[in-house]
Amino acid sequence: MRTAKIVTHNGEAHFDEFLAISLVLARHDDTHFYIERREPKKEELDNPDIWVIDIGERHQPHLKNFDHHQDLNLPASFVQVAEYLELKEILHTSPWWDFKDRIDRRGGYKVAQELGMDYIDALSSPIEKFFLRLFSESPISVYQQMKYFGKQLIDDGYRLKEQIAFWENCEQLQIKDKKVIVGYTHETTGSIQFCERLSNPPSVRINYDGRGEGWSLSTIKDAEGINFYKLAGNEQIKFAHKNGFIAKTKTRIPIEDVLQLVELAIL
Repeated sequence: MRTAKIVTHNGEAHFDEFLAISLVLARHDDTHFYIERREPKKEELDNPDIWVIDIGERHQPHLKNFDHHQDLNLPASFVQVAEYLELKEILHTSPWWDFKDRIDRRGGYKVAQELGMDYIDALSSPIEKFFLRLFSESPISVYQQMKYFGKQLIDDGYRLKEQIAFWENCEQLQIKDKKVIVGYTHETTGSIQFCERLSNPPSVRINYDGRGEGWSLSTIKDAEGINFYKLAGNEQIKFAHKNGFIAKTKTRIPIEDVLQLVELAIL
Protein backbone atom coordinates (compact mmCIF):
# COMPACT_ATOMS: atom_id res chain seq x y z
CA MET A 1 0.00 0.00 0.00
CA ARG A 2 1.19 3.48 -0.85
CA THR A 3 1.73 6.08 1.86
CA ALA A 4 1.23 9.84 1.76
CA LYS A 5 1.01 12.81 4.10
CA ILE A 6 -1.75 15.26 5.00
CA VAL A 7 -0.92 18.42 6.97
CA THR A 8 -3.64 20.44 8.65
CA HIS A 9 -3.79 22.97 11.47
CA ASN A 10 -3.37 22.14 15.14
CA GLY A 11 -5.49 23.36 18.04
CA GLU A 12 -9.27 23.02 17.92
CA ALA A 13 -10.45 20.90 15.01
CA HIS A 14 -13.31 21.98 12.78
CA PHE A 15 -15.83 20.31 10.51
CA ASP A 16 -14.11 21.89 7.48
CA GLU A 17 -10.81 20.02 7.56
CA PHE A 18 -12.40 16.92 9.12
CA LEU A 19 -14.72 16.54 6.12
CA ALA A 20 -12.05 17.48 3.59
CA ILE A 21 -9.68 14.84 4.94
CA SER A 22 -12.49 12.28 5.14
CA LEU A 23 -13.14 12.74 1.41
CA VAL A 24 -9.44 12.34 0.62
CA LEU A 25 -9.29 9.09 2.63
CA ALA A 26 -12.45 7.78 1.00
CA ARG A 27 -11.16 8.45 -2.51
CA HIS A 28 -7.78 6.77 -1.98
CA ASP A 29 -8.31 3.16 -0.92
CA ASP A 30 -4.81 2.23 -2.03
CA THR A 31 -3.08 4.82 0.17
CA HIS A 32 -2.47 5.14 3.89
CA PHE A 33 -2.21 8.78 4.95
CA TYR A 34 -0.18 10.10 7.85
CA ILE A 35 -2.15 13.06 9.22
CA GLU A 36 -0.08 15.72 10.97
CA ARG A 37 -1.63 18.70 12.76
CA ARG A 38 0.94 21.51 12.64
CA GLU A 39 2.20 24.37 10.49
CA PRO A 40 3.31 23.26 7.01
CA LYS A 41 6.84 23.80 5.80
CA LYS A 42 7.51 25.67 2.56
CA GLU A 43 8.87 22.56 0.91
CA GLU A 44 5.65 20.75 1.82
CA LEU A 45 3.53 23.50 0.28
CA ASP A 46 5.62 23.16 -2.88
CA ASN A 47 5.37 19.35 -2.94
CA PRO A 48 2.36 18.07 -4.99
CA ASP A 49 2.55 14.72 -3.19
CA ILE A 50 1.65 16.29 0.18
CA TRP A 51 -1.86 17.49 0.93
CA VAL A 52 -2.03 20.74 2.92
CA ILE A 53 -5.61 21.36 4.05
CA ASP A 54 -7.18 24.39 5.75
CA ILE A 55 -3.81 25.96 6.47
CA GLY A 56 -0.90 27.50 4.54
CA GLU A 57 -2.75 30.46 2.98
CA ARG A 58 -2.59 28.98 -0.48
CA HIS A 59 -5.26 27.73 -2.87
CA GLN A 60 -3.26 25.70 -5.36
CA PRO A 61 -5.08 22.50 -6.29
CA HIS A 62 -2.24 21.43 -8.61
CA LEU A 63 0.02 21.38 -5.52
CA LYS A 64 -2.73 19.97 -3.29
CA ASN A 65 -2.86 23.15 -1.19
CA PHE A 66 -6.42 23.87 -0.06
CA ASP A 67 -6.75 26.90 2.21
CA HIS A 68 -9.28 29.74 2.12
CA HIS A 69 -8.33 32.01 5.01
CA GLN A 70 -6.28 34.29 2.74
CA ASP A 71 -9.31 35.18 0.56
CA LEU A 72 -12.90 35.72 1.74
CA ASN A 73 -14.15 34.89 -1.75
CA LEU A 74 -12.80 31.35 -1.62
CA PRO A 75 -15.06 28.53 -0.42
CA ALA A 76 -14.25 26.44 2.63
CA SER A 77 -11.52 23.84 2.30
CA PHE A 78 -13.93 20.91 2.14
CA VAL A 79 -15.56 22.53 -0.91
CA GLN A 80 -12.16 23.03 -2.56
CA VAL A 81 -11.16 19.41 -1.93
CA ALA A 82 -14.51 18.10 -3.16
CA GLU A 83 -14.09 20.08 -6.36
CA TYR A 84 -10.56 18.73 -6.86
CA LEU A 85 -11.82 15.17 -6.32
CA GLU A 86 -14.67 15.80 -8.80
CA LEU A 87 -17.26 15.31 -6.04
CA LYS A 88 -18.72 18.79 -5.75
CA GLU A 89 -21.50 18.16 -8.29
CA ILE A 90 -22.57 15.10 -6.31
CA LEU A 91 -22.30 16.61 -2.83
CA HIS A 92 -23.37 20.25 -3.21
CA THR A 93 -27.09 19.35 -3.33
CA SER A 94 -26.86 17.95 0.20
CA PRO A 95 -29.00 20.19 2.47
CA TRP A 96 -26.12 20.94 4.85
CA TRP A 97 -23.51 21.81 2.19
CA ASP A 98 -23.97 25.58 1.76
CA PHE A 99 -24.78 26.02 5.45
CA LYS A 100 -21.51 24.44 6.59
CA ASP A 101 -19.57 26.42 4.00
CA ARG A 102 -21.09 29.70 5.21
CA ILE A 103 -20.39 28.96 8.88
CA ASP A 104 -16.75 28.11 8.24
CA ARG A 105 -16.06 31.15 6.08
CA ARG A 106 -18.20 33.77 7.81
CA GLY A 107 -18.35 32.56 11.40
CA GLY A 108 -21.19 31.32 13.55
CA TYR A 109 -22.34 34.69 14.86
CA LYS A 110 -22.60 36.24 11.41
CA VAL A 111 -24.65 33.31 10.12
CA ALA A 112 -26.79 33.38 13.26
CA GLN A 113 -27.67 37.02 12.56
CA GLU A 114 -28.67 36.11 9.02
CA LEU A 115 -30.97 33.43 10.44
CA GLY A 116 -32.45 35.79 13.03
CA MET A 117 -30.84 33.94 15.95
CA ASP A 118 -28.76 35.22 18.86
CA TYR A 119 -26.23 32.42 18.48
CA ILE A 120 -25.91 29.22 16.52
CA ASP A 121 -24.74 26.83 19.23
CA ALA A 122 -28.20 25.28 19.41
CA LEU A 123 -27.60 23.83 15.94
CA SER A 124 -24.31 22.21 16.93
CA SER A 125 -24.33 18.43 17.04
CA PRO A 126 -22.81 16.83 20.16
CA ILE A 127 -21.81 13.86 17.98
CA GLU A 128 -19.88 16.18 15.66
CA LYS A 129 -18.15 17.81 18.63
CA PHE A 130 -17.23 14.39 20.01
CA PHE A 131 -15.51 13.23 16.82
CA LEU A 132 -13.76 16.56 16.32
CA ARG A 133 -12.36 16.28 19.84
CA LEU A 134 -11.08 12.77 19.11
CA PHE A 135 -9.53 14.01 15.88
CA SER A 136 -7.86 16.88 17.76
CA GLU A 137 -6.34 14.47 20.24
CA SER A 138 -5.28 11.76 17.81
CA PRO A 139 -6.17 11.66 14.09
CA ILE A 140 -5.22 7.98 13.83
CA SER A 141 -7.82 7.07 16.48
CA VAL A 142 -10.66 8.06 14.11
CA TYR A 143 -8.93 7.27 10.80
CA GLN A 144 -11.20 4.40 9.79
CA GLN A 145 -14.34 6.23 10.93
CA MET A 146 -13.34 9.25 8.83
CA LYS A 147 -12.75 7.04 5.79
CA TYR A 148 -16.13 5.36 6.23
CA PHE A 149 -17.78 8.75 6.82
CA GLY A 150 -16.36 10.06 3.55
CA LYS A 151 -17.49 6.97 1.64
CA GLN A 152 -20.96 7.23 3.15
CA LEU A 153 -21.30 10.88 2.16
CA ILE A 154 -20.23 10.09 -1.39
CA ASP A 155 -22.69 7.19 -1.60
CA ASP A 156 -25.43 9.42 -0.18
CA GLY A 157 -24.60 12.09 -2.75
CA TYR A 158 -25.01 9.68 -5.65
CA ARG A 159 -28.21 8.34 -4.10
CA LEU A 160 -29.61 11.85 -3.68
CA LYS A 161 -28.89 12.61 -7.34
CA GLU A 162 -30.73 9.44 -8.37
CA GLN A 163 -33.68 10.27 -6.13
CA ILE A 164 -33.99 13.83 -7.46
CA ALA A 165 -34.15 12.32 -10.95
CA PHE A 166 -36.81 9.87 -9.71
CA TRP A 167 -39.04 12.64 -8.35
CA GLU A 168 -38.60 14.65 -11.55
CA ASN A 169 -40.43 11.84 -13.33
CA CYS A 170 -43.24 11.43 -10.81
CA GLU A 171 -46.83 12.35 -11.61
CA GLN A 172 -48.08 15.74 -10.44
CA LEU A 173 -51.81 16.35 -10.00
CA GLN A 174 -54.03 19.28 -9.13
CA ILE A 175 -56.58 18.91 -6.31
CA LYS A 176 -58.59 22.06 -5.70
CA ASP A 177 -55.93 24.77 -5.42
CA LYS A 178 -53.13 22.41 -4.34
CA LYS A 179 -50.56 20.62 -6.46
CA VAL A 180 -49.83 17.04 -5.41
CA ILE A 181 -46.86 14.84 -6.34
CA VAL A 182 -47.17 11.04 -6.21
CA GLY A 183 -44.12 8.82 -5.75
CA TYR A 184 -44.47 5.05 -5.79
CA THR A 185 -41.61 4.59 -3.34
CA HIS A 186 -40.89 4.38 0.38
CA GLU A 187 -38.04 6.87 0.07
CA THR A 188 -38.74 10.60 0.26
CA THR A 189 -35.09 11.56 -0.20
CA GLY A 190 -34.71 14.01 -3.08
CA SER A 191 -38.34 15.12 -3.13
CA ILE A 192 -37.70 18.39 -1.29
CA GLN A 193 -34.63 19.21 -3.38
CA PHE A 194 -36.62 18.60 -6.56
CA CYS A 195 -39.58 20.70 -5.41
CA GLU A 196 -37.30 23.58 -4.44
CA ARG A 197 -36.24 23.87 -8.07
CA LEU A 198 -39.80 24.53 -9.24
CA SER A 199 -41.41 27.95 -9.51
CA ASN A 200 -44.76 26.41 -8.53
CA PRO A 201 -43.86 23.44 -6.32
CA PRO A 202 -46.31 20.83 -5.02
CA SER A 203 -47.85 21.33 -1.60
CA VAL A 204 -48.50 17.64 -0.91
CA ARG A 205 -46.40 14.51 -1.31
CA ILE A 206 -47.94 11.04 -1.53
CA ASN A 207 -45.70 7.99 -1.22
CA TYR A 208 -45.58 4.52 0.30
CA ASP A 209 -45.44 4.44 4.10
CA GLY A 210 -41.89 3.49 5.11
CA ARG A 211 -43.12 2.02 8.41
CA GLY A 212 -46.23 0.18 7.33
CA GLU A 213 -48.31 -1.28 4.53
CA GLY A 214 -50.19 1.85 3.60
CA TRP A 215 -49.62 5.31 2.13
CA SER A 216 -48.00 8.39 3.63
CA LEU A 217 -49.65 11.76 2.95
CA SER A 218 -47.61 14.79 3.96
CA THR A 219 -47.25 18.50 3.34
CA ILE A 220 -44.09 19.72 1.63
CA LYS A 221 -42.23 22.17 3.85
CA ASP A 222 -45.36 22.65 5.98
CA ALA A 223 -47.38 24.06 3.08
CA GLU A 224 -50.36 26.07 4.25
CA GLY A 225 -54.02 25.32 3.60
CA ILE A 226 -53.78 21.61 4.40
CA ASN A 227 -54.51 19.84 7.69
CA PHE A 228 -54.20 16.08 7.64
CA TYR A 229 -55.42 15.88 11.23
CA LYS A 230 -58.88 16.41 9.75
CA LEU A 231 -58.58 12.77 8.65
CA ALA A 232 -58.27 11.46 12.22
CA GLY A 233 -61.08 9.01 12.84
CA ASN A 234 -61.45 8.10 9.18
CA GLU A 235 -61.68 4.31 8.88
CA GLN A 236 -58.91 4.27 6.27
CA ILE A 237 -56.47 6.27 8.41
CA LYS A 238 -53.99 4.61 10.78
CA PHE A 239 -52.38 7.79 12.05
CA ALA A 240 -52.83 11.54 11.69
CA HIS A 241 -50.41 13.93 13.38
CA LYS A 242 -52.04 16.58 15.53
CA ASN A 243 -49.94 19.26 13.87
CA GLY A 244 -51.61 18.30 10.62
CA PHE A 245 -48.53 17.83 8.43
CA ILE A 246 -48.79 14.05 7.91
CA ALA A 247 -51.24 11.16 7.90
CA LYS A 248 -50.91 7.48 7.05
CA THR A 249 -53.38 4.93 5.76
CA LYS A 250 -53.80 1.46 7.20
CA THR A 251 -53.39 -0.32 3.87
CA ARG A 252 -52.32 0.37 0.29
CA ILE A 253 -55.76 1.54 -0.81
CA PRO A 254 -56.29 2.58 -4.47
CA ILE A 255 -54.60 5.85 -5.35
CA GLU A 256 -57.98 7.32 -6.27
CA ASP A 257 -59.08 6.88 -2.63
CA VAL A 258 -55.84 8.49 -1.41
CA LEU A 259 -56.49 11.54 -3.57
CA GLN A 260 -59.97 11.81 -2.07
CA LEU A 261 -58.40 11.84 1.40
CA VAL A 262 -56.08 14.65 0.32
CA GLU A 263 -59.09 16.60 -0.91
CA LEU A 264 -60.77 16.17 2.49
CA ALA A 265 -57.65 17.59 4.20
CA ILE A 266 -57.52 20.75 2.10
CA LEU A 267 -58.92 23.70 4.04
